[in-house]
Amino acid sequence: MDGLSNQPYTPDLRGYIEFLEMEHPEEIIRITKEVDPKFGVTGILDKLEKDGHFEAVIFENVKGSDVPLVANMHGSFGRLKYAIGMEEGDEKAFLRNYAALEANPIEPVKVDNAPVQEIVKTGDDIDVEEFPICTYHELDAGKFITAGLGLMRDPDTGIDNIGIYRHQVHSRNELGVQLSETADGNVIWKKYEERGEPCPIAIVIGHHPAFFLGSLSYTPIDSNELHIAGGILQRPVPLVPCKTIPLDVPADAEIVIECMIRPKERRPEAPFGEFPGTYGPERMNPVLEITAITHRKNPMYQNAFVGHPDNLLLSGVIRSTAIEETVKIACGTVTGVHMPRSGRFRFVCYIAINRKIEGEAKAAAMAAFVTDPFLKYVVVVDHDVDITSDTEVMHAIATRVRADRDIFMVPYAKGSPLDPASYDPEGGSHLVTKMGVDATRKDNYPAEISIPGTSDIDLADFIDGYKKP
Repeated sequence: MDGLSNQPYTPDLRGYIEFLEMEHPEEIIRITKEVDPKFGVTGILDKLEKDGHFEAVIFENVKGSDVPLVANMHGSFGRLKYAIGMEEGDEKAFLRNYAALEANPIEPVKVDNAPVQEIVKTGDDIDVEEFPICTYHELDAGKFITAGLGLMRDPDTGIDNIGIYRHQVHSRNELGVQLSETADGNVIWKKYEERGEPCPIAIVIGHHPAFFLGSLSYTPIDSNELHIAGGILQRPVPLVPCKTIPLDVPADAEIVIECMIRPKERRPEAPFGEFPGTYGPERMNPVLEITAITHRKNPMYQNAFVGHPDNLLLSGVIRSTAIEETVKIACGTVTGVHMPRSGRFRFVCYIAINRKIEGEAKAAAMAAFVTDPFLKYVVVVDHDVDITSDTEVMHAIATRVRADRDIFMVPYAKGSPLDPASYDPEGGSHLVTKMGVDATRKDNYPAEISIPGTSDIDLADFIDGYKKP
């Protein structure tokens, strides 16, 4: 890796934007005309996507706010690749490089002064609606913060934990939150709740894509994601103490919203259009009291376009590194793991193995289910199948699966409470049925057709002007 995205540009959001504008101007669009945060921003992003455009978009003039909005930053695989210093390479190369960085975390450094605390607002000066917070979908309950990295600290271990949670705006100083049952943040919050104590949480808004990737790495609850974020950034994350709560936050973020989750209090939250492409139902969810807002003198607000590549790619692609490590324990012949877009980078996983004995494929599938509770369908194929191709995987299913022997079900299993195919989607059930598919060749599989010498043919020798599509 050449580190181009990390040096000489600063390892923060504005440094990455500068990198794009200087090195990859085709990756970024600026819109200066006034845009309404209610459906206007997402309408433009949706239209761009339908036209095949996935650029990052900076909305410089959002109605009702003086703060520019950065959107769709994680909407293309190319920008995630650039974020870790790669200029060339496919998804397999990205995952290999990402796994190497993830395996070498860098401890944060403490600092006294921070750009993110150039402006500090407390008491009556708090008004979260000064930022261009959007209403995304037709039936959404209101405005939602969608790219806020929720930083919490386990009261038992003292280990910091980060996750992205949606936050509905209830008032100028109150937010809702959906802490899904599968999230580490849910475990931490409940520890405080059981003690009858408020739970500190800092919502970090606006940072380098590598910081997002590291923060969202699929790791155990006792892993400190700030250390992993440093590894992905290839330098330590500078941390500064919050002004009103006992947490330390990235000094080079754009905005930090310091909050306490009130114990025992609940308020209706949602519906909201979620990552499966359906609405998450209204729930009685916890309430966050904002105790301070800190930000740069001229901050940029960043959001995520939920249910679209900007939201799906970010934490979906990198899940496969954790899955592969666990699956290798159960099946040492694994050659690759892929989370396909067709499964919204969450629900479906393809695993390639160099099959040696009967039963390996089922062991691999079960290990994947154990690693990632969001997974519902795992398809295991032979190592010569291109697992980045839905067509090749479906061909393996069509020609190598005996449904009565090669498919197994796991009913009443832990899944995503936002899964529209859960046992009770309206009630937010997290229980689903999972399915594993052994789509490998079996011992008595007949010989497949092939043509010798194809790989040695250069069609340009036979067809004038031939170019590979």
